Amino acid sequence: MHPIICEAAVLPSTSVQNAVWAVIEGARKTRFSYASWADPVTGKSSCLTAIENFIRQEHPGSGVLRYEAMREESSAEGRLLEDILLQMAIAAPIARSLAGKRDQLTRALLALAGVDMHLYMLIDEAQELHIRELNWLKGVINKVILKQVKVTVVLMGQKQLLTRIDELKAAGRQDLLERFFKRVVEFKGCRTVEDLATLCEAMDIKSEYPEGSGWSYTMFLFPRAYENGLRLQAKAQVLWQAFTAQRSASEVQRGIPMEAISSYLAQICLLHKDLDSADMELDLGLLEEAAKETLS
Repeated sequence: MHPIICEAAVLPSTSVQNAVWAVIEGARKTRFSYASWADPVTGKSSCLTAIENFIRQEHPGSGVLRYEAMREESSAEGRLLEDILLQMAIAAPIARSLAGKRDQLTRALLALAGVDMHLYMLIDEAQELHIRELNWLKGVINKVILKQVKVTVVLMGQKQLLTRIDELKAAGRQDLLERFFKRVVEFKGCRTVEDLATLCEAMDIKSEYPEGSGWSYTMFLFPRAYENGLRLQAKAQVLWQAFTAQRSASEVQRGIPMEAISSYLAQICLLHKDLDSADMELDLGLLEEAAKETLS
């Protein structure tokens, strides 16, 4: 099924593009960290996926570790190291001793760093990492850097991530603040018609389905209309008006979650899928229906 229809497409919103370029620019350094927080379902995980996709495409000789931090009632270094190893899905049995786990994880990360000797650590739900976990993570990174590997860390979390930063300040852990939270930005949802236009542009010209076909999402879904000049980016204003008419001004100002935007675009495509023609126009009534569907 088409990724737009099943709401699985990773579209480069303005916030996603800003995050990708901030990470790539910072990755020139031996070690670099980028932290971002957002409300739930704003699109944090999709942003990490976009960063991962970009790295794998543009820097195939580098390694990417995708790790989701878990809430733990009691923290232990061995448990953290084992959790990372499990999420890496290494084939070898995990060592029992703490020293063994440290060595095993270091070796696994060195192998993952690839021919570029560059490791990207993409951490989701980073608000679950407390002072002790961050300190242990710093130790892991230091061991890898000593082997001449560049390490770029991206932390994505919910708003509680700001609480973690306050805790580090209160504890006087300037080392951890410098290492992980020197750059902290809010990851914003869709707030303006320009934000939506960026997503529509991605559907029109910066996407591909099926892979290798050279067809953008809009071209695949509406081939006859696309050939005759239909571009969703040019319709962004009417799309935005139909969508925001169903939402309060305060909700729009906070930022529309990407989950809602993805649902809206999916509904638009579903409702228009049998209308493709050379002179097809987006139907305002169907746009309003699509917008209402996102509220249910």
